[in-house]
Amino acid sequence: MAQALYILDPADKRIATLMSDLGSAAIPSAAGTHWEEKTRDYWNWNTDLRTTAIVLDTFIRIDPNNLLAANAVRWLMAHRDAGHWQSTQETAWTLMSLTDWLVASKEFETNYQYAVGLNGSLLKEATASKDNLTDPLKLKLQLKDLITDAANYLVITRGAGTGNLYYSAYLDVTLPVEKIEPLDQGMTVSRQYFTLDDSKTPITEIERGELVRVRVTLVVPDSMHYVVINDPLPAGLEAIDTTLATSPEIPSSYTRLDFEKRGWGWWYFHHTELRDEKVVLSSEYLPAGTYVFTYMARASTLGAFKVIPPTASEFYFPDVAGRGAGSLFIVK
Repeated sequence: MAQALYILDPADKRIATLMSDLGSAAIPSAAGTHWEEKTRDYWNWNTDLRTTAIVLDTFIRIDPNNLLAANAVRWLMAHRDAGHWQSTQETAWTLMSLTDWLVASKEFETNYQYAVGLNGSLLKEATASKDNLTDPLKLKLQLKDLITDAANYLVITRGAGTGNLYYSAYLDVTLPVEKIEPLDQGMTVSRQYFTLDDSKTPITEIERGELVRVRVTLVVPDSMHYVVINDPLPAGLEAIDTTLATSPEIPSSYTRLDFEKRGWGWWYFHHTELRDEKVVLSSEYLPAGTYVFTYMARASTLGAFKVIPPTASEFYFPDVAGRGAGSLFIVK
């Protein structure tokens, strides 16, 4: 409707109201910005991705300088599957909006200077042009380069000219595992250990040779794509593939249909890897909600072990992530 009114009369006051409503309905995250449908309309092929593409095209035509547009482009680009989107409708509308974005943003006419500084010191100064448009600049700093008793300031500036400047900043710090606290950067993940006969009381130690039920819980406030969970194992435990005939027999009391024992939403994780050092879960799409995945492990080695926290993140936007707490686990 906003586009139709704009074509008829760009000065129509109703356009501003409609654009404000669209802006208020936007769902921002570190992965970009998107819009969601309240209900699925199968007759009109509406999906969250198709709607996001249509809204993006509306902003490009009416308010191309709106910051929501660039973030919507990032969201659409991150939610492809093997180079395309899930349906012809999604693909068609997305390609139309991205084409309009390339024209409006003058990406292929990029020409500006930029600089990167940290705490008042210049780190890099360069020129972005159509010749190096696809060549990213990578800067890596050591922890010793940062201030420890005050706030650090990373400053990125650019001069006049066409094109957009994109950047990402990551902080990677290693701490003793028992001092690592949970972190929520768009999703939360946690892990607990249980005995087979008690699914309510978490444990931190177990007898050697016993089986352990591991429960991993993930909470995502918004729908997400290409989510990967990494759950490191204590060195004294080994994950059990219950589908193998050679695996230890699971007691009959273990009922897969029981929520506390089997979990909830695990069917969204299409790929599971039981490695020596960790369990890896992958999902192409997760609607907003809570997901509980459980698996079995056997206590095989005596000792007190430091357990690396579980982590979860969007594969193409690793800054949208969550981390559990570090812990200790004893096999006696």
